Amino acid sequence: MASMQSIADQLRDSVPCEDADALLDDLSFWDAMRGFDCFNGGDATFVRAYAHTASVPQTLEDWADTFNGERAVARGENWYVIGPPAIVAALDAPPDAPKIARDAGSPTKLTAEQEYLTTCTQFVASEGERYVNNPDERNETAAQYDRLFPAVTAEVHRAVDSLGRDRIRKVPDTERWAAALSPIGPRLKAKCATAYEKVAATVSPVEGSP
Repeated sequence: MASMQSIADQLRDSVPCEDADALLDDLSFWDAMRGFDCFNGGDATFVRAYAHTASVPQTLEDWADTFNGERAVARGENWYVIGPPAIVAALDAPPDAPKIARDAGSPTKLTAEQEYLTTCTQFVASEGERYVNNPDERNETAAQYDRLFPAVTAEVHRAVDSLGRDRIRKVPDTERWAAALSPIGPRLKAKCATAYEKVAATVSPVEGSP
């Protein structure tokens, strides 16, 4: 099968995309991802390609309630496209990653490690945005997250500094900050995996959400 990036690029080329945000990772889920948020006038189309096939129905579960007469989905083994029904119906899937269905599929339960990594990744996203906005403030639950995700907060700050806080702040629509921050995903997911090795025997659910 082609690489995640190749699949995402081919899918992007088959949908209207006047304006696009490239995503170099998914900052709400444990698995590696490449994708695009495509904007075409008032319409939006979302392209995602994951490293693991199980991630497709698992992440589509979060979108399920949005599928209606104005939004549909098509998926392959490790990719999906969400957008206006006419665009999804006309989708030209990559020949080496064919379309297999037009539904969300049935997700399997995440393992304890995957749940931890997903929560850690979501913390990375929220802490990254907080650090861009207010680098001198500390989250009131910072100590709790430091225990749950050892050394991750400091790595988030270093990664965002390398990326450039001013660069992120120049993106006027904060809903598009996830794409702007996505380059730090692989680096921080590796840090989350290291953190899990340290706390796996004692980890408990965090109170509240990142």
